[in-house]
Amino acid sequence: MPRKPDPHPDLHNAFVEQAEIAGAPYGPLNGLTFAVKDNIAVKDHMFTAGHPLFADRRASESAPAVAALLAAGAKFIGMAQTDAGGFGASTPQTVNPVTPDRIVGGSSGGSAAAVAAGYCDFALGTDTGGSVRIPAACTGLYGYKPTYGRVSNDGVFPLTPQLDHVGIIAADLEVLERSGTVLIGDGKQAESAPATLRIAVEIDRAGLFDPAISDELNGIADALSAAGHDVDRLPVPGRENIADAHGVIVLSEAAAIYAELTEDERNNLGKAAASALRHAKNLHAEEITAAWEWARAADGRLQKVFENHDILISPTLPIAPPPVDARRIQLGGDQCPVVVAMTLLTCLANLTGNPVVGLPNPLSSALPKTGLQLLGAMQSDETLFGIAARIEADLTAGATA
Repeated sequence: MPRKPDPHPDLHNAFVEQAEIAGAPYGPLNGLTFAVKDNIAVKDHMFTAGHPLFADRRASESAPAVAALLAAGAKFIGMAQTDAGGFGASTPQTVNPVTPDRIVGGSSGGSAAAVAAGYCDFALGTDTGGSVRIPAACTGLYGYKPTYGRVSNDGVFPLTPQLDHVGIIAADLEVLERSGTVLIGDGKQAESAPATLRIAVEIDRAGLFDPAISDELNGIADALSAAGHDVDRLPVPGRENIADAHGVIVLSEAAAIYAELTEDERNNLGKAAASALRHAKNLHAEEITAAWEWARAADGRLQKVFENHDILISPTLPIAPPPVDARRIQLGGDQCPVVVAMTLLTCLANLTGNPVVGLPNPLSSALPKTGLQLLGAMQSDETLFGIAARIEADLTAGATA
């Protein structure tokens, strides 16, 4: 049985359970500590996915992702809070250690809070529409969503199996790379970036981004051009349609996962989950078919970007992290629910499966710094870590020039 430690105070409600499991005595992650989102199985520990219905459930075996990190020498320190079932993007029960008046993001919000508060070096989360990258951006941290299929989803309580990814939130890029290469588990290490990168930086032709974020993207393009890279400004067509399609797909897939529950059991799910499943009942087959058609079209357009570019840089969020009491957000001239605004720019990589590294923008003066998404070609994870290091170094140099 794992040893129960004398836990440090959890001042941000980052955890549902604190405990220790020592990692292997030798390995590439020796000396690092990690938390695990409460929808990823850790043997003998809470496995509730944030649902009151599963409050007493404990995992019988650890997920392969957890086992790999322990085998690499990292020490487990607790189960982290999540939006129930992964349906939300704010983790309202958890306090943001960086800006307490702003949401911590979700659904891997407890994982981000645990790292941001210094309770651990990195944390496992899951990402179905941005649920690793969003809380990383809300707390000024680094996030990684691998190419779909490179990390097993075994031992993960599902939301949308065709879009679910196990990912990592870390305090710095070096820890993200070390833990990420262990997670994808084929023995390859991060690769150095080419001397000159072919970079696409997103243009917001739909007027969805906060003006300050659009200005930052202009600064990023200028700084990377000055560093000697080939930079193009490209739009991502149909951002709103992509987000709508993603929402329909998530609801339709999740409805099937929860289909066997009784009405009483559904009423004992987390509020966001119960509400989402009620909406799912109103979906029509035509809507679901159209959503998948949009997803396939978006996938085709994105993959064409990587025929001529090494990377696509976009903001993680179109806005600053909203206040904790926000329910709707002004976005592109319209009011929309927080979860829609937060996943608007992140969900594309879930529909396509492309790997993403998220990092705080060195040129940003915001608190936390604006999050950037670095999207790479399929299966380019090792190269993407090297590219992220080059991008961060060049932008940091540009910020101090």
